[in-house]
Amino acid sequence: MKIRIFSLLLMIIIFLSLSGQTAEIDSLRAVVEKTAGTEKVDALNQLSKAFWYEAPELSIENGNKALKLSRKLKYKKGEAEAINNLGGAYYYLNDFDTAVEHFIQSLKLRKQIGDKKDIIIALNNLGIVQESLNNYEQALKYYLESMDIETEIGNMNGVAASLNNIGMVYENLSDFNKALEYFRRSELIYQEIGNKYGQASILDNIGLIFGNLTNYDKAIEYHLRALKIHEEIKDINGVARSLGNIGQIYDNIGERDKALDYYHRSLKMEEELGNLFGIAGILNNIGIIYDDMKQYNIALEYYIDSHDIYKEISNPNGVADASNNIGVAYKNQKRYDEALKYLQESLASYKTIGRKKGVAAALNNIATVYKETKQFSEALNYFNKALVIAKEIKVRDLQIEIYENISEIFSIKKDYKKSLHYYKLYSSTKDSTFTKERMEIISGMQTTYEVELLLEDQEKEIVLLQKDNEIYKLRSDKQNLALLLLVFGIFILMVLGFVFFYRYTLNKKAKMKLEKEVEERTHDLKKTNVKLTKEIQERKELQNQLMRSERLAGVGELAAGIAHEIRNPLGNISSSVQICLSKFEHPKEVQQFLEIIQEDSNKANSIIKGLLDFANPRDVKFKKGSIYKVLKNVVKRIDARCQEKNITVSLKSGGTLSNFLIDAKWLEQAFLNLAVNAINAMPNGGRLEFNIKQIKNTIKINCTDTGQGISKKNLSKIFDPFFTTREDGVGLGLSLTHQIFEDHKGSMQIESIEKVGTKVIVEIPIQT
Repeated sequence: MKIRIFSLLLMIIIFLSLSGQTAEIDSLRAVVEKTAGTEKVDALNQLSKAFWYEAPELSIENGNKALKLSRKLKYKKGEAEAINNLGGAYYYLNDFDTAVEHFIQSLKLRKQIGDKKDIIIALNNLGIVQESLNNYEQALKYYLESMDIETEIGNMNGVAASLNNIGMVYENLSDFNKALEYFRRSELIYQEIGNKYGQASILDNIGLIFGNLTNYDKAIEYHLRALKIHEEIKDINGVARSLGNIGQIYDNIGERDKALDYYHRSLKMEEELGNLFGIAGILNNIGIIYDDMKQYNIALEYYIDSHDIYKEISNPNGVADASNNIGVAYKNQKRYDEALKYLQESLASYKTIGRKKGVAAALNNIATVYKETKQFSEALNYFNKALVIAKEIKVRDLQIEIYENISEIFSIKKDYKKSLHYYKLYSSTKDSTFTKERMEIISGMQTTYEVELLLEDQEKEIVLLQKDNEIYKLRSDKQNLALLLLVFGIFILMVLGFVFFYRYTLNKKAKMKLEKEVEERTHDLKKTNVKLTKEIQERKELQNQLMRSERLAGVGELAAGIAHEIRNPLGNISSSVQICLSKFEHPKEVQQFLEIIQEDSNKANSIIKGLLDFANPRDVKFKKGSIYKVLKNVVKRIDARCQEKNITVSLKSGGTLSNFLIDAKWLEQAFLNLAVNAINAMPNGGRLEFNIKQIKNTIKINCTDTGQGISKKNLSKIFDPFFTTREDGVGLGLSLTHQIFEDHKGSMQIESIEKVGTKVIVEIPIQT
């Protein structure tokens, strides 16, 4: 689970004015001791606010002292400030409900007093806490009310900050269109009033929106613009934040080296600043990259460091996320006891802070551990709990993963009906998610375009209003009517010419930009279509494999029943014929008929033996062994037959091969079946080659012959039981061979061209 530090933290710092400097606290304590009356109330309130982050309990203690004294003195402003400070202290103790109660009381008092700046602070504090409680509609209400008052008193910095807060609420609601609109409006105001700090922060927020819309080029463009301004105004915190955001984008597009470079640059600055929260976040993100690269030991080092820092600063959200990441990394290493320990810690933390998405993710990860350890009942229990929450909060990606895992469990348990049911849920949810994501991206593109057009129209209106104002001043200043009309006429012509030229230029630029964006999006859609086509093909192959397995199982049961019923009477027939041939003399014609009966009985017995081999469960016994030795034995067994048919046999090995768990007897039978098929396909001689090599954790064997090949028509039927092109064949060899490779969790593919030859590709994973 990747963590992104939202700009909400920045706004908390702006509106709650944190201060943890020891010198300031000591100074305030001295003021409290020396003063009395309302001055002492003000000093106690300042001291209470100074302890918000460092020691919330001390903040509450001093806040209550200020509240008691202010009520005694009937000092309403001090009382409102004390209640507000108590709300801030409870906020940092993660007691959000109590914080809301205090902030509402403070707001009521401040509205009675009528100090609009204090009212704005109370409204913003309420908005922040409501966001922490995921009450986004309520937070939106407070931020809009705050913006109205900021507009009324003409505080453009405050208006821009409120617009930014509203944009972040819409971002949390995943309404990226609205979020982008408010962020752009905020950025314009900051640019006009020259507030570069605010402008850079908004540019970073816009970059995050484009990242959510997967428009990564735009995202990097805005983050780089923000980075440039942060560096210009020497805002080290902002530089570190922008570097981290850029690293996140490069991580999303798979350019991990660049992502690591930006993360380490950000980490260095956070360490220089001593910002433990920022350090923990970057360490966690670096761990995610190494996790994705499957370098789990390195990832664990970063995750654990991040986890320890979050514990040190008492950040429950960070502890929960880091614990979850550590648990997943241990799971990937198959260290399941450690994995469960951290995942259970993560689950408890998420439940404590009320993050439903985190609870669902932790439940899903715990279920995956139980699935991998074959504790299927426990796994299904946790998967179902996670699924209930994922549906409730509408996290489709998590639903898809859970449906797929449950389907696999029922498939392993051979409950194919339930397996197919959950596979259909997985497939339909995945398809609907794809459609939803594409619609959001297209909607985001449309909104970006509409907002840019809106801003261009506003700029044109400003230009026209400025020109009208100049005309008005000119009319007031000029006494000579003739000169006034002349100048006015010339000016109007110039304005009209400028407007027409400006509109023409804007239309041309807009058209070029739109064409470029359409071309880019068309390219993206083509890539997505290719990917979707591939997924559909993979799904069809999976369904074909499932149908084949079910068909083989059914045929196997039928074959076993028939074979057992026929074998005994067939044995009696064969024995009777042998007695008749050996003990009695018969006329020549009778003798010939008896010999035919004997020959056909032997052939039928051979077919029944093949049926029983195919139908009966194989006693697979895995022991350490070498596939190379297995193939060497196969080559020895077919050598005489190959010499008789003028066939050259070779066995090639590519590099060192690992010994691992196999059933040598059954594997030898499987490769012998392939060799016999190849020999039968080369009646006039040819070449048979076995090529074996190890690729990472997989052994790959190519069995290639120069025989007659298989027609396209027959290629799709070769795994079907009883399908054969030989007159004396049973049609079960390849079906049995396929089952043996499946017993070893392997796979088999066949490529063939008529009159050229056949290639059988076998892949067997290494099991230790």
